[in-house]
Amino acid sequence: MLSTRRKPFPIGQSTGVTLPGSMQIANEVSMAASDRLLLVDTNGEVPEDKLLQFFMQYVEPAFNNWWQSQKQASQKRGGIRPMQAGAPAPAKAVKQPEPTLVKPDSRIQPVVCPRCAGQISWNLDLGPEGVCPYCGLSLRLTPG
Repeated sequence: MLSTRRKPFPIGQSTGVTLPGSMQIANEVSMAASDRLLLVDTNGEVPEDKLLQFFMQYVEPAFNNWWQSQKQASQKRGGIRPMQAGAPAPAKAVKQPEPTLVKPDSRIQPVVCPRCAGQISWNLDLGPEGVCPYCGLSLRLTPG
């Protein structure tokens, strides 16, 4: 996986972004995009119509739900502040998350959402079906 920040540059009437050299990039790529997000298959194996269908069905709704929750959470803590050009990112000490303790005799089951990887404490008394509180994905707990 890769996470990077790149500066776009003008190319005629379009805008370009360089891709990291460590990625495998074919002669043609497939892309799906909204006005904010871009999904690129750098191998070009996935047809663009299938990639767009995947993007609209899974990526964009999950991103919008996640981003709304991030904005709401940051409003409570002082707001999202844009980085200033040329300013180094503020350094913060990384604190390891403390593990969630679950009593073995309780009816609470730790669950990880397959879409957003959110950690959920699932109350088995409320049944096997529910919704991820982070991304809104409908979930059904199966034994095993």
